[in-house]
Amino acid sequence: MSGVNQITIVGNVGSAPELKYTQNNVPFCRFSVAVNEQWSQDGEKQERVTWFPVVAFNGKSEACANYLEKGRLVAIVGKVRTREYETKDGTKHQVMQIVADTVSFLGSSRKGDAPSAAPVPGQPRQTADDLDDVPF
Repeated sequence: MSGVNQITIVGNVGSAPELKYTQNNVPFCRFSVAVNEQWSQDGEKQERVTWFPVVAFNGKSEACANYLEKGRLVAIVGKVRTREYETKDGTKHQVMQIVADTVSFLGSSRKGDAPSAAPVPGQPRQTADDLDDVPF
């Protein structure tokens, strides 16, 4: 039996998205999302912020680069993946990141040109998937 690898987070973009291209000219966009949790323990308010590195590919990457900015509320549905890389001095590193399947732009953008920041009754909310014509 195969397992399930799916994660959903809703939080604020913590770093400006960076659009780059692979050696095969496939666009990808990296950014981080901060998820704030609050609870009470022994009558005291507790808070924790968890940071998630996110990467989106193809059309999703270009939509993220165009419409996301630091502080914007976003919902991500994706898979947790481990990426390995080696530094110039030969040190190997592993990084866990979310590979986005769906990116939903929530809240409003300071850029003023975001797609449907507020949902229109009777119409679905626009996501980066709606803008993606190239499958991942």
